[in-house]
Amino acid sequence: MTTPTEDDIPSPNEAKGKKGIVMMKKIIQARSEGKKKEVSWNAKGQPIEPGGANFISYLGSYVRANVPITYDDWKDSSLDAYKELIWNNIQLTFNVDICRKTFVLRKAGLLLRNFRTSLAHKYLKDDNGDYLENPPNQPPTQYASIISDDIWRQFIAKRMDKTFKEKSIQDKGRASHSKYPYRGSRKGELFNFAPD
Repeated sequence: MTTPTEDDIPSPNEAKGKKGIVMMKKIIQARSEGKKKEVSWNAKGQPIEPGGANFISYLGSYVRANVPITYDDWKDSSLDAYKELIWNNIQLTFNVDICRKTFVLRKAGLLLRNFRTSLAHKYLKDDNGDYLENPPNQPPTQYASIISDDIWRQFIAKRMDKTFKEKSIQDKGRASHSKYPYRGSRKGELFNFAPD
């Protein structure tokens, strides 16, 4: 596998009247002018406003455009080149200190996992959450610029694998019985449901 570079970033297909891939054009424009966007952080080390939502949105769009959806384990050493590409791009685009690198890369992994899960739910499952007998053999039109036919077929093969399905059911059951459900937002703020 070759090391990805900035030149490997695909450009989105722009269809009139259809919502395309979020590419954060204003942020990219500012970067090309040598301007870095500011990000604020809370005491827990999470990005907040001003700038936090744009930072997370940009990170998500960059990960979707550059990391293949066939990777299931973010700790896989073959992802190291992608992680460096992500971190280098974030440093070129935002004022983010090196002490935030662990957070950024961990968040990138979560965003990739969320993207894979979203694709599976929208395009590989029916309304009841069961996998389709005949899933589409081409990527969804809006993602055709970032997901090749070959990668899409590999993704489907992994999701349709019996072992994956069994593990998915097991994980879903475990998550539904979570003692401490997640109550965070994309802005890094936690909702406090308990009275003061």
